[in-house]
Amino acid sequence: MEKTWIVVADSSHARIFQLRDGQLPAEEIQDLANPLGRADNKQVASDSHGQFAGPDGHGHTAPRVEEPVQHEVHQFARHLARQLDTAAAQQRFQHLALVAAPRFLGLLRDSLDKQTRKLVTAEVDKNVAGLPRSALDACLQELARPRHPH
Repeated sequence: MEKTWIVVADSSHARIFQLRDGQLPAEEIQDLANPLGRADNKQVASDSHGQFAGPDGHGHTAPRVEEPVQHEVHQFARHLARQLDTAAAQQRFQHLALVAAPRFLGLLRDSLDKQTRKLVTAEVDKNVAGLPRSALDACLQELARPRHPH
């Protein structure tokens, strides 16, 4: 039995659906939240920029390399990718479809290991993670259609 996992995600929410032999309805097997993905940098920042004294004795401030919210979004993408990598290694699915907000799709793709990336059969750069299940079903139905080579 062929199993396809479809990941529907954005920076603050990810849902994983499973299709068996391309048949709908898809079963939702996981729902992950990243509330900090929608936070304001001021809400996430724990302190100010790093401070240090230079050789002249005057204080200096080191700029942040990455904004706090962006760091949380990267962490969420890596966490999701690790889960997918583990499931792929356990052969829990044979095909993987990614449906994500454009920027998050890139982060997720880059976070997957090479073996998992080989299982990706479709990518859709749309932010539909916040849609209710009934609206998501139309998107899932599109991905469930069999692919015919041209």
